[in-house]
Amino acid sequence: MSDDDRSRPPIDVDAAIARLLDTVTPERPRTTIAVTDPDLLGHVLAEAIHADRDQPPFDRATMDGYALRFADLEAGRGLPVHGSISAGGARMAHVPTGRCVAIATGAAVPRALDTVVEHESTDRGDPLEVDSTGIREGRNIHRRGADATAGAVLVPAGTRIDAAVRAAAITGGAAVGRGLVPIQAPPRVAVVSTGDELRAPEDPLDGDGDDVRIRDSNRPMLVDLVSDRSTFGGRVVDSRHLVDEPSAIADGLDAAARDADVVLTVGGVSAGVLDLVPGHWAARGWTTLVRGVRMQPGRPFSAWCSPDGRTLAVGLPGNPVSAFACLHILMRPWFDAFRGIRKASPARSLPLQAATKANSSRPVFRPARLVTDVRGGVGVAIPRWRGSGDLVHLVGTTGLARLPVVDGEVPAGTPVEFHPYRDGSPTTAGEEGG
Repeated sequence: MSDDDRSRPPIDVDAAIARLLDTVTPERPRTTIAVTDPDLLGHVLAEAIHADRDQPPFDRATMDGYALRFADLEAGRGLPVHGSISAGGARMAHVPTGRCVAIATGAAVPRALDTVVEHESTDRGDPLEVDSTGIREGRNIHRRGADATAGAVLVPAGTRIDAAVRAAAITGGAAVGRGLVPIQAPPRVAVVSTGDELRAPEDPLDGDGDDVRIRDSNRPMLVDLVSDRSTFGGRVVDSRHLVDEPSAIADGLDAAARDADVVLTVGGVSAGVLDLVPGHWAARGWTTLVRGVRMQPGRPFSAWCSPDGRTLAVGLPGNPVSAFACLHILMRPWFDAFRGIRKASPARSLPLQAATKANSSRPVFRPARLVTDVRGGVGVAIPRWRGSGDLVHLVGTTGLARLPVVDGEVPAGTPVEFHPYRDGSPTTAGEEGG
């Protein structure tokens, strides 16, 4: 493939993703973080967490009540109370036949006893009278090793660490001693916006000529997205804006690539005379992986790999919705693979809420949200938009709907792929469509 052959037809989405994934090497850098460090959340486990002992480590009462022998309960006699056990209290060594023990939730059940009867099924007296209706042997006891035995995998490698994973790691003994957890080092990301028309986000745009300029919103959007550990999980090592001038592009991109695993540029990759990014990578001897993708928006998406194979350069289109869609559809799998995340595609097939215009030559990815109908069914609602430059219409959406390649509209009720990019609860269906 020529390094800047814009006359070639774009490739399919799946083919583009496959070429990007081919650049992820099996061995990636690792680091360690203490289990109790707040910075651990959102990172990805490089090694499995194993149980250092049985879970739970003893037969555990799951209700406040009385521990007893089921055989004594069947005898139908009152049971004298032989003391009590609290959570964390020493396990009672011996309980005579025909007696019971008052016990708290979480306490260790004496080995000779096999049933815990909740207070509500007793008269709380001494001797204890029990309504045995429906009670079976083993009631309200969480058996030793029921969750995991010593040495078993509690959390597999490749799991993103959230509060529950951290708690499971602590339960399994990962915090003992130094308590360092091996994690995949996050990809180092450089984010570069290009274009003479862009100005700093804080610029009031009230100077001469500012009526035809815009604020650089793509770059902070991309920085926010790739930094979010619940999704992309990158570490931004560089963020800069470059004007459309050959030496500025060359110097800026070289600097951005110096310490990055991936350089994300936005703008400058289409067919204009000032689209200088592709030529720069070609001049540096980088291999072209992708030069156009069969998708809308996002056709100009491009990617290159450095001569040593260590750095990926990705050219995102300049229109914000195009950049947003390409990052989620094409680059999310790369970020997941780099971080060692193994998971099934989160895409769901859901009915389209209202008829929406499609494209007869390539799949369309439209920002959308989930809605519920009057019967409680979940569907996909697509807001009206005015093209891939309409950044504002992204607000309130929770995923991208992939419309099939058809001529005209996709009818309401048609199942479409919904690719979520963050959590979002369905809302009440409204009158939307595009």
